[in-house]
Amino acid sequence: MKSTLFISHARSRAFTLVEMLIVVAIISMLAALTMGGYTYAMRSSKRRVTTGTFETIKLALERYNTEFAEFPQPASSNQMVQFPPGTAAYDTSGAACLYQALSGDGYDQIKGVTSASSSTGGGSGGSDGTSDGKVEGTAEIKNKMFADMPQTIFTRKGSTYVLIDGFGHPFQYVKAAAPATTAGSGAAGSSSGSSSGSGATATATTINSTYDLWSYSEDEVNTTKKSIDTLTDSTISIKWIKNW
Repeated sequence: MKSTLFISHARSRAFTLVEMLIVVAIISMLAALTMGGYTYAMRSSKRRVTTGTFETIKLALERYNTEFAEFPQPASSNQMVQFPPGTAAYDTSGAACLYQALSGDGYDQIKGVTSASSSTGGGSGGSDGTSDGKVEGTAEIKNKMFADMPQTIFTRKGSTYVLIDGFGHPFQYVKAAAPATTAGSGAAGSSSGSSSGSGATATATTINSTYDLWSYSEDEVNTTKKSIDTLTDSTISIKWIKNW
């Protein structure tokens, strides 16, 4: 009789299936809330880092413009690279130009610069103008617009160094197209002597009249879209950090 009472008492303390399911549901909810909060905090932190770097780049570009009377122009376009491999592809041409123009390390990614002695910026870097990941020499020091550039905001992709945002993705940069030169008034051969300008204008490549700078931030869907594309569809840049 005593043994029977002991077994009955032990069974009364065990969890029922319903109670176990309730406990598992509560634990799952707490885990989801914790992960959601962690994800939000990490995303917010990366955006803050991106914004800080973004503002620093803008100031460095103004220094470049003051020094050389122009903003740097990427030597190429649509250099698509995956960040990280196997995910979204990003154009690195603008980020490579920014890295060289603002750090002084190399010049082959800056259009119009053919040597370290050029007055339009760039540094020595490798013998062929490529970046070597370090700034040294008087030529590079002179053209260093971004003093003490931290290694956390640039990375190497293949043989090219690029400026990256807080998400590890390359910054996007496009210089505005130069206005087309129109024929002057009273040109030779004009029978009337009046203005004979052609009225031609350059095709717009940017929203701003100087340059467009942006980060796709956490957006991994619209990474092939350009700043000019947002004129027809502003919704694609909702997550971007941009200067327009």
